[in-house]
Amino acid sequence: MFGRVIPISCTQVEVHLFRRRGKRLEVLLIRRSPERSLAGVWQPVTGGIERGESAIQAAVREVREETALAPIRWWALEHMANFYDVARDHVRVVPVFAAEVAWTDPVHLSDEHDRYAFVPLGKAWEQVLWATQRRALEALAEEVLSGSAGGAAREITARVAAFAARPARRTTKKKTTRAKRVTRSTPRTTASRRTKRA
Repeated sequence: MFGRVIPISCTQVEVHLFRRRGKRLEVLLIRRSPERSLAGVWQPVTGGIERGESAIQAAVREVREETALAPIRWWALEHMANFYDVARDHVRVVPVFAAEVAWTDPVHLSDEHDRYAFVPLGKAWEQVLWATQRRALEALAEEVLSGSAGGAAREITARVAAFAARPARRTTKKKTTRAKRVTRSTPRTTASRRTKRA
């Protein structure tokens, strides 16, 4: 007889944005605002999946809300983040996406973040808080940036374009954000590496 089964949930997405010009490649990190949990932590775009959304739709919406960027290419990585949520006693599975943005596209942050920086891949690996995010950056390099056949098979740009072409549907939940222009910043190592995941 088995005891209680720990639930598995999928309620969040993670998106790693990058840009490239010639041989130069940079990954976007955004810093959590002082009012939020894990204030000052540098991270990729993350966010919740709203009722009725697919993971892809949530990824597109979160990128738009948190950065105002419109990526030119999208990938659904084979790598997914998995972690144990102590507070809810759940195992969480997080679909991970990668998206390429144009080199000159401006970033406009919501109130959720107060700084952004485009940094080399190795620097981004050093700056993110979670091991799952470091593994996602490694997956970005292996699956997308390497030009592998597997990465090509995981490209979802056409699917995202088809979704974007549909009329916007009304949702019952609205996320209020105020876009703001911020200066580019250089990430610093987080002084306090707290263990609670946002």
